[in-house]
Amino acid sequence: MEKIAVVTDTGSNLSFEQAKELGIYLLPLQITIDKTTYQDTLEISTQDIYKELAKGKMPKTSMATYQKIYNLFEKLKKEYDTVFAIPLTNGLSTNASTMQSIARELEMNVHVIDMYSTCELEKHVAIWIKQLVDANKPSEEILEIIRPAIYESNSLILVKDLQHLKRGGRLTPMAASLAGLLKIYPILHLNKNTEGRIDVLNKVRTEKRADTYAIDKVIDDIDIEHTNIYIIHSDFLEGANHFKKCFIEKGVPEENIHINYISSVIAVHTGLGCIALQYIRKEN
Repeated sequence: MEKIAVVTDTGSNLSFEQAKELGIYLLPLQITIDKTTYQDTLEISTQDIYKELAKGKMPKTSMATYQKIYNLFEKLKKEYDTVFAIPLTNGLSTNASTMQSIARELEMNVHVIDMYSTCELEKHVAIWIKQLVDANKPSEEILEIIRPAIYESNSLILVKDLQHLKRGGRLTPMAASLAGLLKIYPILHLNKNTEGRIDVLNKVRTEKRADTYAIDKVIDDIDIEHTNIYIIHSDFLEGANHFKKCFIEKGVPEENIHINYISSVIAVHTGLGCIALQYIRKEN
């Protein structure tokens, strides 16, 4: 029987305790503040990052160290036939391409899954793949099951200030051109069509219109009975609860709606007060 390992990174917002309990291997991304570099979730927490952002600090992020990835893959090669790696999207980080390069060097059978997103979608798919592995599904069948859901998934992003994203270079040129414009509320999106980069879906004149547009877009896109909606926020629980209430009023079952924080490595780029709506159809 094929032995399969599942690897993700801390862009998924998994803690090391959660990953260990699930049987998922977790790589820490890196966050630098005032010339000191921390391993995400090991040496600095999401709440720590929010406090630094509130002070006006502008942290920087980087991929897991090459040596950490290499050492983990070298270990997995001895124990497993196949590895599924679910890093944050190649459009936002070089983590995926580094994994592919190391896999080739070590002559390993590694499927690096581009989520075209991060955060809760990354976590969702990593856990889903692990469940399929535990159900003894072979790797080719797992790929056939997860790919259509990934391709249909989406992330809508509503930020208070585009300057954080512009500074980090995670925006398409069109989206970056809106930074600094007054009285413009862009609705950003991140998916397969944007190749994992953050692009402009629409722009409106008020925050209320942006919220309404995003909610209607989600409802138009999904089968409300069979889709998971993740409402994630950077220290803006009030806003997340407002969106949850709106979705319930639109008929979405409450059990399909999940609220969580935006992972620290992503919050660094969105700034505080951001809301993202991520959705992916439920697995059978």
